[in-house]
Amino acid sequence: MPALLRDRGRFTVLTAALGSAFGVLNLAYTVDWGWILALLMFPALIVRTAWRTMPGWLLLAWVTIPTLVGDALVVTQTAYMVIIVAMAVAAADRPRRADTIAMALCLVSPFFIWLLGTNEWYRGIGAWLWAGGLLIGWGFGAVVGEQWKLIDELSRTRSRLAETAVVDERQRIAGNLHDLVGRSFTVVLLHLSGARLVLHSSPADAADALRQAEAVGRTGMDELRQALRLMHQGTSSLVPFTPGNLDRLVGDFRDAGMQVDFAIAGDLDSIAAAPRIVLHDVIREALTNTAKHARTPQAAVHVDVERDRVIVTVESALGHGATAGTGMGLAGLGHRVAAVGGTFQARPDRERWVVQARLPRRLAEVPA
Repeated sequence: MPALLRDRGRFTVLTAALGSAFGVLNLAYTVDWGWILALLMFPALIVRTAWRTMPGWLLLAWVTIPTLVGDALVVTQTAYMVIIVAMAVAAADRPRRADTIAMALCLVSPFFIWLLGTNEWYRGIGAWLWAGGLLIGWGFGAVVGEQWKLIDELSRTRSRLAETAVVDERQRIAGNLHDLVGRSFTVVLLHLSGARLVLHSSPADAADALRQAEAVGRTGMDELRQALRLMHQGTSSLVPFTPGNLDRLVGDFRDAGMQVDFAIAGDLDSIAAAPRIVLHDVIREALTNTAKHARTPQAAVHVDVERDRVIVTVESALGHGATAGTGMGLAGLGHRVAAVGGTFQARPDRERWVVQARLPRRLAEVPA
């Protein structure tokens, strides 16, 4: 039922079906020529399903006028059930001033019959019962209409947030690309400028500067290709970190109250761009999971730079409900580690939760 009420089309079909059922009931309780009035009002809600812009006042007039005539002349008895449904439809569909006036007239219409005095049932409690039913229909439709407004506003907000996120992501990527490429090409330009200045006076120095410019350019292009390839694997970072960046990452967790035992064995600068990015992601994700799930905010991070590979191990106290391979973050890490030709595992070991990644120091040549 809630799903039906959230969708305008389904709500219209639902009310048409309910109104048609009440219309059939109305036909069953007519006397004399009352069936003509019942037939006149029967298709109103069905037409409303096809004519989505049908004014609310027209729908209400279509069903109310035959009802007033029939009940005043005592040839119909249950026609107000159809009006209650029509009130809900009109109230839900952003009523305008004319629609609101029509709903107000429908709300007091049972008392018109009471004033005429032609129907004894209305002289008692009947007019009040029908007026209460109409008020319930009005209120129900107003609640549904308010829900539609909130859904529309939520949809617009989501669209604005999505647009903002796209802009922010573009700016982040632009900044990262600037940082990644800017340093290499700045050095290249310096070497080229130096070569131009000594080209005639010292050809050997100019040639050496050009060789250095070529080497730096190739290295920068290789780092760019590796970083862009990792973006397809969902990495949240693009710029290869330096040892200082890694110290700052661990420092952020320490500042937040986590005790981190951090040790590096080997030269991080000897690691290629893509493995460095993944190494940074592994440590960040593992420490984040420790902060969320570990019994105590403590972790040990060890990075070993060997001849052909880099091994990063993050250990923490085993948290509640931790199982190997669970979590979108760990699954994403597995894909990123595999993308650079490494292996990844996250598993319990006695009373510890161990996250370990084995990464190559250098990648095979990255195709253009």
